[in-house]
Formats: sequence, C-alpha cells, structure tokens
Amino acid sequence: MSFRSRILILVLAVGLVPLGVLGLWLTRTASRSGERLLRSRLDEGLAAAVEQATSRWLRIRSEILFLVDDPASQRSLRGSTEATPPASFREIFDQLDPEITSASVADNAGQELWTVVRNPGPQAGPAGTLGGVPGLSLDFAIYERVSGARLGHLSVLMSAAALLPPGELAPAAAGMVVGAFEPATGISLLPVPLDPELLHEDAFTWGGDRWLAVSSELEEPPLQVVIAAPLTPFVVPFEHGARRSTWLLVGVAAAGLLLAALVTGRMTRSLESLSRAADSVSRGDLTRRIDVRGGDEVSRLARAFNTMTDSLRSTLAKLSQREAAAAVGEFAASLAHEVRNPLTAIRIDLQSVEERLPPDSPLREPQARALREVTRLDNTVANTLAVARSGRIQAKPLDLRDPVDAAADAARPSFESRGARLRIQSFPSPIPVTGDVAALEQLFLNLMQNAAEALSSEDEAVVELTMEDGTASVAIRDSGPGMPAEVQERAFEPFFSTRSEGTGLGLPIARRIASAHNGELTLESMPDYGTTAVVTLPLSGEAAAL
Repeated sequence: MSFRSRILILVLAVGLVPLGVLGLWLTRTASRSGERLLRSRLDEGLAAAVEQATSRWLRIRSEILFLVDDPASQRSLRGSTEATPPASFREIFDQLDPEITSASVADNAGQELWTVVRNPGPQAGPAGTLGGVPGLSLDFAIYERVSGARLGHLSVLMSAAALLPPGELAPAAAGMVVGAFEPATGISLLPVPLDPELLHEDAFTWGGDRWLAVSSELEEPPLQVVIAAPLTPFVVPFEHGARRSTWLLVGVAAAGLLLAALVTGRMTRSLESLSRAADSVSRGDLTRRIDVRGGDEVSRLARAFNTMTDSLRSTLAKLSQREAAAAVGEFAASLAHEVRNPLTAIRIDLQSVEERLPPDSPLREPQARALREVTRLDNTVANTLAVARSGRIQAKPLDLRDPVDAAADAARPSFESRGARLRIQSFPSPIPVTGDVAALEQLFLNLMQNAAEALSSEDEAVVELTMEDGTASVAIRDSGPGMPAEVQERAFEPFFSTRSEGTGLGLPIARRIASAHNGELTLESMPDYGTTAVVTLPLSGEAAAL
C-alpha cells in the first residue's frame, strides 16, 4: 500500500467516519427530538386543560349546591309525598349550566322523589346520554341545615363539555384531540374522531400516523382528561433537517476526501520523486537529482538527498582517481622499466664509441652531447615516474625558472614542427621553491607538449611566471581551439585522450607531480578561446618569509 493510500485511509478513519456516524445519529435522533417536543407541548396543553376543568368545576359545583340547599326540597324529603319538584327547585335548575341535563332527588332509602330534565335539544339522546355520548353522573348528599341530619341525595347528569368546552382550549399541537373518560369504567365522555380506546395508550397508530397521548386524573369531579396529537408534523421538520444535515455532511466528507486526495497527491509527489531517485541511485545513477521547492520536511529531505548524491559522486570520483592514480603508478613502473632498458643499452653503445674514437675526431662532440642527453633522459624518466608512482619526491632547493627553461628547450622542436611559437615571459629574479628538478621539468614539458599539439601554423603559446603571497605560479596559455566542457571534466582521468595516438597519462602524471610538491594544477578552457594550464607551487620558507 502506498504512503498516499495510507494517508487517505487515515483521513477516512479520523475525519470522515466520525462525520458518517454523526449523520447516522442525526437521522436516528430526529424522531426522538420530535417526540420530546410533542410530549412537551402535550404536557403544557394537558396542564391548561386540567386548570380549565378545575376552574369550571368550582363554578358549576357552587351552582349545584344551591339545589342541595333548597328549603322546599328539604321539606319534601322530611315527609312530603309530592311527586313533583318544588317550583324553587325547578327555577334553580333552569339557571344551572346548560350542560347539566338532569337532576333527580331521592331519599335515604333510595326512593326517587322527582326528576327534572332540561328541555330536549339537538343533543338529546337515550337516557343517561347526550347526543349518544354518556354523561358524567354526580351525586351530592342533602343535609338538614339545623340538625345536620342526612335527608337524601341529589343526582346530576352533566356533559363533560361543561368542563372542557370544545374550541375553548388553545391547541397545543396540530390535530390535537381532547378526550374525557370516567375513571372507574373507562367510558368516553367526549366525542373524538378516532377510536376512544386508543387514547388509553401512551402511543398508538391511527390513520397511518403515530400518535402520542398524555393523561391526568381529577379526584373531583372524577374525570380522566386525555390529550393526543399526531407525531408526524413534529417529526417531519426534524427528519428534513437531519436529511439536509446528512447530505451536507456527505458533501463536506466528499469535499474533504477530494481535498485530501489533492493535498496528499502534492505531498507524496515529492516522496515518489525521492523514491524513484533513490531507486536510480541504488542502480548506480549518481547524476539523478530532485527538483526541490518549498521549505517543508520533504523538501529538506530532498535537499539532503541531493547533497548526499553530490557527496557520494564526489567521493566515488576521488576513489576512482585514487585507483586510477595507483594504476598510473603501476603503469609508470612498467614504463620506467621498458624505457630505461633501451636507454642503458644506448648509453653503453655510446660509451663504446667514445672509447674507439680518436682524440681529435670531430664526432667526439656530438657523441658526448648524445651521451649527456641519454643520461639526462634516463634520470628524468626514472625520477618522474617514481614521483607518479609513489607520490613522493626528493625535495631540494631550486630556482623554478630552471625546470621551466629546460622544459621549454625540450618542447620547442614540437612547436617548430607545427609552425607555431613558444614564448617565455622571463622573470627578473630567482623563484626559490623546494622540489625535484627532473619531475618539475617533466610536469612543464607535458603541459607544453599539450599546448603545442593544440596549435596550428602561426599560433602561439605563452609561459608566464609570477610570484605572489608565498606562492609561485606558472601559467601556460595557448591560442588553440580550447576544450568542450565534457572533455574538460574528464581531462585528468587516466587513459582518457581525444587523440588516437595519445596515452591519456600526461595530465594525470602532471597533476600527481604537482600534488607531490604540495602544489596544484588547474585547467581553464573555453571553445575557440584556447586553454590555460596553471601550476601553483609554494615558495621555499626563506622566500615565503621575504
């Protein structure tokens, strides 16, 4: 699994999964929130209904007590045999609430003496009912005012609408239904648009909707008040809000996932580039670099990777140069052996010729000169290749002008054969350095030979000596075609040469000789502007102090 995939999974686990759980919770709590709100409204409506019923009952009860205290009624109960109610009883009854439909008086034995019924109206129904709806039957004891003895009782039939008039109770919820029941029998005392039996449950389903109901029971009059309302009008807004919130969360989650994908894509692009570069380096491609932008941790890691590859490339190049230098040393030993053997034979032959020449022979001078040159060449090859192989010199004080002049004399025939010129800008005073004359002569000769091979007819090479800040410099400038950048980078590689007859050892040996003298050899070249080789050597202690 890629690093980007892991980040996206982390975003899903940490951010989007909680959002999904929140959306699910909102959806599931919508109905519960609506139910709590409806129950709260129903409780408020029930409290208002109970308060209204209690207030009306106090007024109606006080009116009914006038019937109980009617003197004519009490006289009839004390022995009268009249079967008709007294006029005062009838008068008081007519003034009662219209919802009180009948009143009857009975003695202590339960013998009914008379009954007063309100004139039948549109709500009239069977006995004990109002419009087919049972009435609320109420009993009141009748006591004698003086003695307090019980004379009988008064029975009143009253509609529950007297306590809960339709339309007067403010609706607590849409579609609210108010019901009233007789507690003992559970008989419904008010007309309702649904099955009254359902109102005995706290929650029920009717007409395809879920309903909630709350109830409260009064002790006087004995009455159970129920208020119910459908749940749908309260749940639907919460469900709509939950759905909107859920879709909003889904949109936020999708946007978050898209943003996370884009951000992780940009974040991991650098890591992918770093990974590919690391793979390339592991396969040996040390030229691979990473394009670094920004200053975050990944960018710093990319910079460190580039620095590491540069350092590794430089280290490997140095190791390669050291291995090549060792190879040059081995080759130098073989070359010294191969060159010195024929030089020894030539020197012996010249010495034999010298012994046989007459004292006055004109050949003695060229023979002696040839012998000196062979001896010098033998010493130069031996000393130079020894330096190239071991990196050590036999240091002696010398004037730097001497090996430069000797190398110029040896290299001048190469310039003349090409029609070119070699010019030495002489230095007015000695340039004291410590080193090996033969090795330095070979160093400058190699550089001058390279300059001669780069020139054509009428071109020129200039050798300039300078002394400054405790160092001496020898600059050899030619006006040849110069070197391309890729050739200049490999100029000091052993056995690298652009000429088919070249060995590729001149510059590596020259640099090794310069390093053995604690000096430095550098090349500066531009196409069409020639090449400059600069050898920098430390002055001897006395000259440096001066």
